[in-house]
Amino acid sequence: MSHAASQTHATATQTTPHRLLYFFVAFVLLMFFGLIYAWSLFVDPLEAEFGWDRSATSVVFTLSIITFCAGMLVAGALEERTSPRTVMLITAACLGLGLIASAFTESLPFIYATYGVLVGAGVGLGTDVVMSVTLKWFPDKQGLASGAMLMGFGGGTMLLSPVVTTMLGALGWRMTFGALGAVFVVLVGAGAFIMKLPTPEYVKPLLEKARQNATVAAVDMTGSQMVRTPTFWVFMVYLMLVTCGGLALISQAVPAAMELLMGAGAGAGASGAAAAGAGAAGVGASAALPEAEALMLATAAMGSVSAMNGLGRLINGFIWDKFGYRVCLTWIAVAFAAGMLCCAFAMMGSNFPLLVAGFMLLGLMYGGNMCSMSAMVGTFFGPKYYGINYAIATCQMIPAAIVGPQILALSQMGSGSYLGAFWVFFGVAIAALAVSFFIKPPKAA
Repeated sequence: MSHAASQTHATATQTTPHRLLYFFVAFVLLMFFGLIYAWSLFVDPLEAEFGWDRSATSVVFTLSIITFCAGMLVAGALEERTSPRTVMLITAACLGLGLIASAFTESLPFIYATYGVLVGAGVGLGTDVVMSVTLKWFPDKQGLASGAMLMGFGGGTMLLSPVVTTMLGALGWRMTFGALGAVFVVLVGAGAFIMKLPTPEYVKPLLEKARQNATVAAVDMTGSQMVRTPTFWVFMVYLMLVTCGGLALISQAVPAAMELLMGAGAGAGASGAAAAGAGAAGVGASAALPEAEALMLATAAMGSVSAMNGLGRLINGFIWDKFGYRVCLTWIAVAFAAGMLCCAFAMMGSNFPLLVAGFMLLGLMYGGNMCSMSAMVGTFFGPKYYGINYAIATCQMIPAAIVGPQILALSQMGSGSYLGAFWVFFGVAIAALAVSFFIKPPKAA
């Protein structure tokens, strides 16, 4: 008995550095996958060249989220039939082809197919396989490991957006797409030859300990078993409500900030208040700025969303493991509501710092929401079928991606302001808070 225990300990000790290595590789890959949220950087250059309106360009982001979810489902199925390496090589091909082909865009259907479909599907494939493989090394820390990895996904936009912005200025949007395609092929291709699954001998003692501490479900549920539980559907409603607001802001963060910075504020009705506020509050309120300066500040504002998006995932992973799911769901909904209030009042008063504060709160809540989805799958339904179960749960992003960005786009096109949409999403946040109280762990079969 003593000999067996010491042998198990030795195996774990020898394997631990590998677990940290896989986490590091996963973090870097997810950071680059997170560039899918940087679509708004390409919106203005494409609209300027082709004369497309905001509603049309919003469809690109919506399509990328839909195919992101579809890619995750395909990855979950492929992982059971092939190997992580195969799925990651397919990911590299999709991302490389999609981004390089986007450089040759001449029409909306073409960019819909290349960026919206190929890039979105590639990110979905890669995200699911990287998350699934890495979390199998951490059955004892599902919340924290999910949050830390997803921090890379959420923080990628903040870290890499300035690079992409510089590339856009120096190379133009076509060359930028092409260069990013080449980077993804090399990076994901290299990751395919590094990532691998842990051995059963390594996982068993960690999983047993986690189940003893009730941090992982006592029974692993398949996807079909999971979708038959009331817990899954109530949680899906909650996720959809919160994701709706998060995706809406992320898809149009730069244009929304540009509207305020260029002097549009909350529309013509707010122009007098904005002018008066600018004189009274100095830097606290925004007067019209030169376009180049406004773009720089708007990009920084989007970076704040990304920074908080990443931080929110890490914070929520810690909270989930330490204080439980109930505290997590409550603070996410409250941050959502507070963020929307900040954005609405910022638009009414042309106050850019307040808008950034709203962006930061929304980034925190969106990141926390994505971490909760991952932690819920592993904690409520077990780690064994994580890949396909996580992919199924991610499908909540499809209706959220359709509704959220279009509410913002239609509001802006109809009134020249995002203000009305911010109030709508404040109501959505209150609804999410109410739904959170009906979520309970599933009963063991």
